[in-house]
Amino acid sequence: MRLLFISNMYPPHHLGGYELSCRDVVERFRARGHDVTVLTTSYRRDGVSERGESADDVRRTLDFYWRGDELYLPGRRGVLSIEYTDQRALRAALRAVDPDVVSVWNMGAVPLSVIAQLIRSGRPLVYHVCNEWPALDLQLDPLRPLLARHPIAGRLATFAARVPTELPALGTSGTFCWVSKSMWDRAEEETPWRFPRSVVVHSGISHEDFPLVDPPTAARPWGGRLLYAGRIEGTKSVETIIQALPMLPGATVDLVGPSDANYLAGLLELARDLAVDDRITVSSVDRRELRDRYLAADVVLFTSKAEPFGLVPIEAMACATPVIASAGGGTVEFMTHEVNGLLYPPGDAAALAAAVQRLASDPELRVALATNGLATAAEFTVDRLADRLEAAHIDALQNRGARGSGAARGETRDGLA
Repeated sequence: MRLLFISNMYPPHHLGGYELSCRDVVERFRARGHDVTVLTTSYRRDGVSERGESADDVRRTLDFYWRGDELYLPGRRGVLSIEYTDQRALRAALRAVDPDVVSVWNMGAVPLSVIAQLIRSGRPLVYHVCNEWPALDLQLDPLRPLLARHPIAGRLATFAARVPTELPALGTSGTFCWVSKSMWDRAEEETPWRFPRSVVVHSGISHEDFPLVDPPTAARPWGGRLLYAGRIEGTKSVETIIQALPMLPGATVDLVGPSDANYLAGLLELARDLAVDDRITVSSVDRRELRDRYLAADVVLFTSKAEPFGLVPIEAMACATPVIASAGGGTVEFMTHEVNGLLYPPGDAAALAAAVQRLASDPELRVALATNGLATAAEFTVDRLADRLEAAHIDALQNRGARGSGAARGETRDGLA
């Protein structure tokens, strides 16, 4: 198949695991003989290059409502400039690639008019939704209030720029592959859309980056080495770890990942107030370097209150490192309390500290969680993800134009495969 993948960011210029999963699937699709082109934004991270990336493979020509590492809401001219840039970039990509199927990934802060134009193009669409972008884009898209405030001038300008002004019929526009049932539920609760052609396709890790270790035969001595891996920002509730540290004498925590500067400053100020700042280190490493951090930790803490899915726990499980996670969002769809990890109420620092103390005092539990976690990590792989998504794309092409067909056939909210 000829495929056009669309994402707001694409490695090596990215912020999280969503974009890494996109690249993992792109690489596997190409290895299977599919002709894949990626359309993404011109977003750049300082000091990072494309390392020989071909413009024929990755077209970095879209714009979005994001500057640096935060949302950007320009004035009227700025809005129309972004909208026009994206319509032109999308039309050019569709002409150049002539895709059999368009694969839609992270569209956070990308104008909804891009989705509207994709729907107008008549191409089969497959969405892989791993975060809240449908609801966020609906809330943040500045074209809607602009048209409401200046209806005549706004519609003339968007007509001249060939920018769709209607709210796209997103829910019925293609096949939706949700990273978790939790994510699917939230999208239907928080948007006006329903998604009749839907299936849950859990994400997975690369065993090239995280090869499975041998099951442990005995627990190693406890050293109180706590690890948090992931974006250091407010949605991840990392402050819960800082609040738990005073209840864990002698424990240290390594915070690893890209950070929101303001949020990190607040975390460090909180740590100073609680007199635990000397027990915290902050760093950022490439995904391939994370394995050594997992192997060195006694436990990995996953604190998000409503994570769409969560690859970090599975990466840690592949390294036979026990995981303590917040019992919220999609994480509970692959984690079972006291089986392959420990769960605690979201945001409850005392419960988090108690879970750490329990692991510290129970070596047999650490061995059991690590052993069962390895089985989970063996199941949730990026190759399995690519298999399911490939089937969805093939099905979308074969059933082009057939409403109600697609990957979700036989898989409803009451009976997910």
